[in-house]
Amino acid sequence: YEYAGFFLNTLAGRSYLLRRNSRQRILTNYYSILILDRANEETLNRHGIDIIPHIDFLSSEITTQRGLIYKKQYLATLDSLKEKYRAP
Repeated sequence: YEYAGFFLNTLAGRSYLLRRNSRQRILTNYYSILILDRANEETLNRHGIDIIPHIDFLSSEITTQRGLIYKKQYLATLDSLKEKYRAP
């Protein structure tokens, strides 16, 4: 949880990921979002990190990425998370 929050929510974490290649950055962001989703489900998101903007950004980044093997599955999971967090 701490590392997922670091990568998604801090300037240092974002800067670190920008120095990596696009696939590593995408996968790190993807799994960080999944970790924070799990933390939300178990009410363990003690820093209150909002993942909705990260979901939107990552969806567009995955859409433009070439050569990502499980691209459809990643997008399907992100779409289900969008619906989950946008529902009233």
